[in-house]
Amino acid sequence: MAVEGINAFKNFSTTVNFHQSANQRTNTTANTGQGGHKPLPPKKNKNYTTPIVVGAVALAALGTGIYAHKTGKLGEVFSSKAQRLNKKINDVIHKSMSKANEVIAENTAPNGMVDLPAIDAAAGLRSIDITKAERLHQAATWLEEAYKNAYSRAQLSDGKNMFNYIHEYIKSGRTTLPEIYTKMPAEEANIRIQKFADDIKKMDGHNGMTSESFIKDLKEVFMKK
Repeated sequence: MAVEGINAFKNFSTTVNFHQSANQRTNTTANTGQGGHKPLPPKKNKNYTTPIVVGAVALAALGTGIYAHKTGKLGEVFSSKAQRLNKKINDVIHKSMSKANEVIAENTAPNGMVDLPAIDAAAGLRSIDITKAERLHQAATWLEEAYKNAYSRAQLSDGKNMFNYIHEYIKSGRTTLPEIYTKMPAEEANIRIQKFADDIKKMDGHNGMTSESFIKDLKEVFMKK
């Protein structure tokens, strides 16, 4: 965008200078009329383009992106998109919550032990079921809720928090959740990951792995694999 803007400005400057020079030559010729007679005004050329028009064209060539950026409207465009994506994800999480709780209940033993590998498998199947709308978001909701449910019951203490436990689980080869994230549009995956980390942080205030480290490894290690 920057290169295009500079080139457009150079073209604009060159064009204006050309027309200014042409006007100066016309005025010089007109002022040197012989016999003191006032020369007739030059005939208007219907194809003649004034510097003002040329300037308008050149400014248009700079692109609406620069205008939007300088007026702050570019930020509004991105903000509006982020709001739409947030709303979409919040809506699908809300709609998926009942089924997520059902799946978790079906795979929780009487002693409260959650069978996460079984939920991984169920979520993996849901993520590839093309007959289901928003199947990736549904599957991700099942897993996020299952992990939060399971590890909120762990022996949490300073030095090892929920981030540590979930990180260790995924690192052991249980990569269904990061695989689902990689299949989503990047912007939507980023929103989900941040929401997931924020939820865990609210649930567990113990010292241990930070949300920033957890997100970094999730994106740069597990999702890349």
